[in-house]
Parts: sequence; structure tokens; C-alpha cells
Amino acid sequence: MLNIKSLEERAKKIRLLCTDVDGVLTTGTLYYHSSTTHSKSFDAKDGVGIKLLQRADIQVAFISGLYSLSTINRAADLQITDCVVGESDKKKIIEQLCKKYKLVSNEVAYVGDDLMDLSAIKSVGLACCPQDAVAEIRTASHWVVPVPGGRGVIRAIAEMILKTQGRWETALSSFV
Repeated sequence: MLNIKSLEERAKKIRLLCTDVDGVLTTGTLYYHSSTTHSKSFDAKDGVGIKLLQRADIQVAFISGLYSLSTINRAADLQITDCVVGESDKKKIIEQLCKKYKLVSNEVAYVGDDLMDLSAIKSVGLACCPQDAVAEIRTASHWVVPVPGGRGVIRAIAEMILKTQGRWETALSSFV
């Protein structure tokens, strides 16, 4: 875990936030139906956090190992154009997004909660996780957000990034 000054130095550079979905944007609980579909519950506070980032010209991407129409629909609702589902090599996706947006790794934040996020967590400038992430992810993260997955993790990260970058008040003004 970094000290506050180092965390702020990392947050000041962020131009892209990539996040896992299950266990970060959701509690990780999947509700399977009698058909072949499943559903998830997303926290509206995370949606507001994402909109705040987008209004501050910080790109947001979903990268999920699980193919899920629920994830695709949530991304569409939030006007997220970079939604990758069913992909286990998250580090590779981050590298592709860096090329797309002409960014370097220290301009990227990644949020994950479980072992399949480890290579992505270790490849970015700002690595974050919910408080209930597995031990290996908590150890590799720069910031363990004091919120469990599915309960506003992205909102907390968005607020921290925007305040650190001096863009919080401007982002808020779009809601007033």
C-alpha cells in the first residue's frame, strides 16, 4: 500500500479507468434463471461515478472474463464503448486500449478483485481493488478501497481521481 502522496501522484496521471465487473461493479453474485441466462445487480452510485469520469474526459472500459448480456447492457446504458466480455487476458486488452487511446500504462487505472485480475493489476499506473478482494489482489493494489465490491467501489475511485486532478467541482457542476 502506498502513502497518500504516492497515491495522489499516480491518480493525477489517469486518463483511462479499466474495471473488472463481477466482484467490483457487482457483489459477484450471479442469479441463474431456468433459461440459459443469468442476471446481476449493479450499484447506481458506480454509474454516477462512471458518468463523472466520462464528463471529465477520462475513458472507462469494462473487461470481464465472463460473457454476460447483463454486462453488455450495463455498459450500453452508461455509453461505455469499450466493453470486453468473455476475455481472460485482461492485460492484453489494456495494452490494446493504450494503443487505441495513445496512452502509456501509468495513465491507466485498473480495478479488480480476484486472481484473474493479477496481471492487469500489475501492469497499470494505479491499481485498485474493493476491500473484499482476495489477498493477492489487495497486496498488489496501490489502493484497497474501503468499500466491498458492488457497493460503490468505482464511485469512490472516481471521486478520488477527480479530486486529486482538481476536476471534482467541474464534474459536479454538470449535475447542478
